[in-house]
Amino acid sequence: MIDQPVAAATAWSPLRYQTFGRLWFASLASYLAVWMQSVAGAWLMTTLTSSALLVALMQTAISLPMFLLSLPAGVLGDLLDRRRLILSTQALMLLASCLLAVLTLFGAIESWSLLALTFVLGTGMALNGPAWQSSMCEAIDRAELAQALTLIGIAYNIARAVGPAVAGGIQTVAGPWLVFLVNAAAYAWVIAVAWRWRPAVTRSQLPPERLISAIRVGLNYAAHTAAVRAPLIRTAAFMLPASSLWALIPVVGQARLGTSAAGFGFLIGSLGVGAILGGLALHWLRERVVLETQIRAASVGYALTLALAAVLSDVRSLCPALVLGGAAWSIALTSLGSALLTSVPMWVRSRTIALSMLASQGFMAGGAALWGVVATHGGTDLALALASGLMVMLLIWVRRYPVVFGEESDVTLSPAEVLPPVSGSVPPEAGPVAVEIRYRIDPRRREAFLQASEPVGKLRRRNGARVWRLYRDLADESVYVERFIVDSWVDYQRQLARSTIADHEHEERVRSFLQSGSQVEVSHYLAER
Repeated sequence: MIDQPVAAATAWSPLRYQTFGRLWFASLASYLAVWMQSVAGAWLMTTLTSSALLVALMQTAISLPMFLLSLPAGVLGDLLDRRRLILSTQALMLLASCLLAVLTLFGAIESWSLLALTFVLGTGMALNGPAWQSSMCEAIDRAELAQALTLIGIAYNIARAVGPAVAGGIQTVAGPWLVFLVNAAAYAWVIAVAWRWRPAVTRSQLPPERLISAIRVGLNYAAHTAAVRAPLIRTAAFMLPASSLWALIPVVGQARLGTSAAGFGFLIGSLGVGAILGGLALHWLRERVVLETQIRAASVGYALTLALAAVLSDVRSLCPALVLGGAAWSIALTSLGSALLTSVPMWVRSRTIALSMLASQGFMAGGAALWGVVATHGGTDLALALASGLMVMLLIWVRRYPVVFGEESDVTLSPAEVLPPVSGSVPPEAGPVAVEIRYRIDPRRREAFLQASEPVGKLRRRNGARVWRLYRDLADESVYVERFIVDSWVDYQRQLARSTIADHEHEERVRSFLQSGSQVEVSHYLAER
């Protein structure tokens, strides 16, 4: 049976989804700027230095901020006004692009200043990404989330196909300074779209989370949710070897193939064309091929591309291989992203997107530096061949982390519980708070009860509990006490508000083991010392 991400999607209405459409075109402009910058910056670096390591570090400079800042950015996307955050980050990228254009036009750009401004652009992208993607996801129904993610991926890959070719043409005619100036204009247009955008604001009655606490909660959610943890691990395992192609293709193009700037853009464009074809094929694949099989086949296809890139010596034979690699890249990452975002509720979505960026861009940055070092000492051919072999080995290792689409009940909030009565006033930050839930069960059903309690412990920790334990009363083998601790009274209120339909189903399964006539007894304790 073919697994489906969500219920069958209805036809998209232009009126209903005009907000998503505007954001989609703005995303396309932003992605075009990213890919034009990537090509122009990488090619400019090859004219400033002959070091393969410095060329590879261009990929690190754009990806490393994703590793360092994506998780705090995800928290900010969940807690702050996303529109203001998007406007600020786009303004930062506009400024960096303008500086690049001016310095390059007047011949004042150097290798390290190019790396520094590329890092600034990466910083803007890292801070912008979770808020922007989460906002686009909110603009459509969950039933169409996988389709929307595919469209977002297509926008990204259209930019990857068109952007390098446009950048190569502009460089040939006027030089990279004009590419950077066009990028600045693209960011200015995105700012104009975001300025006109008026998203719906949902205000919580609870005080906002603190940054460190919110980061910890996001990490706990991923650590205790297999449907989130598996796509993150698989993304990292894919990106580590896959980064070699993006890091070393400028060296392959110039040193081995002797291409011009336009020819280099054509190589990158071939990857983009393949990625578009892969995105267009995803709907057909989802109806016929199990998600896990899609990802495995895409990984094998990308490994084949790396092997071919290590041995092919002319542009005409390499471009079809790059089309295959682009399609494999698109299918693998879009499928992993769809599985991830269909498995998380809205309150933690930006943090989950941030973790995905952390896994992808962090391993892209580290991998680019790694393969740059390997290429410096052993040559680009050896680096690409080793990356191909590593892709296959990691594909075998990650079989223990199967990927599935999330169910509706996993993400639909159902905070049915109410706050307990309290004596006197309890400040929101008072704590820690200990919660005890007492069960009286049939001792003969002990093993089944313990098995049913395991997912309850995971959901308690996932939703904010710092410690969870299940105890048996030594004086009465029929009595069990579930005990967990949260940092504060307001954190306990947040935990109740984060309960989903699936959470309540797990709790009801545990309560089904109660002895006839007995009730669950819940007690709450506030630490005084």
